Amino acid sequence: MKIVNNDLLKNIYNELKLDPKVSQIELAKKYDVNERTIRRYYKILKDNGYIVQQSSGRKTTWLILK
Repeated sequence: MKIVNNDLLKNIYNELKLDPKVSQIELAKKYDVNERTIRRYYKILKDNGYIVQQSSGRKTTWLILK
C-alpha cells in the first residue's frame, strides 16, 4: 500500500499551476524527496483529472484542468 502525503501532493499541484514546465528533478530537490516520488504524485494528479501532459521528453509541459 502506497502512503500519500497530501501536503506534498498539494505543493506539487500548486508548483505546476505556477510553472507548468517545472521539472521533476527540481521538485525532488526542493521538497527533499526522490524523483520517483514526484513521478508517482504526477500520476495521482493525472489519474484524478487534475493535469494532462501536453508534450513529452525533456521539455514536458502540463495542462492544468482543475
